[in-house]
Amino acid sequence: MASADALDASVLKALGHPLRMRLLTFITERGEASPVEMSRALDQPLTSVSHHTRVLRDLGYIELARTQPRRGALEHYYRATAPPFLDDQHWELLPAPARRRVAAQLFRQVFRDAATAGQSGGFDAASAHIARMVLDLDARGWRDLSRAVLTLLRRAEAIQARSDARRDGGRAEPEEARPSELAILHFAVPKPATGPDRPARRARPPRLP
Repeated sequence: MASADALDASVLKALGHPLRMRLLTFITERGEASPVEMSRALDQPLTSVSHHTRVLRDLGYIELARTQPRRGALEHYYRATAPPFLDDQHWELLPAPARRRVAAQLFRQVFRDAATAGQSGGFDAASAHIARMVLDLDARGWRDLSRAVLTLLRRAEAIQARSDARRDGGRAEPEEARPSELAILHFAVPKPATGPDRPARRARPPRLP
């Protein structure tokens, strides 16, 4: 079993580079992908994509799923073995510039996907969710909310696994999958200036029904 230090180094090497994060996210979303496909889709040089794909493979974040003959060569398709997100401990290990690069990349991707979904009716369903809540947390509240977010992400993984099992369970008419995206943002904002026209403390958020 790898030591904690070795695991930390592995996480930093795998996800500390923005292109590797993009590749792992792409493979996870597609189920499997080849360096050639990712090079075209992400508009990145094939040599760079192939190099970073090998790094992810060597670190155990992806594995070879299959090969396919194409134009006299074998095209390698990879699938993800680990989710492309970091828990609090590993996020803290990343240097601040790396955190900002990863956050900016994911921010752009989330809002691009959300805008496209909004234009095509992705939020029309009664069970779709979009919400914004401004909070004022002490240190313990911040940690509690962070743990709650990670718990939700783990539950989402488990729900996906059960959904996959139902569809792959050999039913004569498996249920059609509904592609969706779960995005969670929780971030620090600058404290508002206080003065005669600004309250020193913000009002409590409304209770959910």
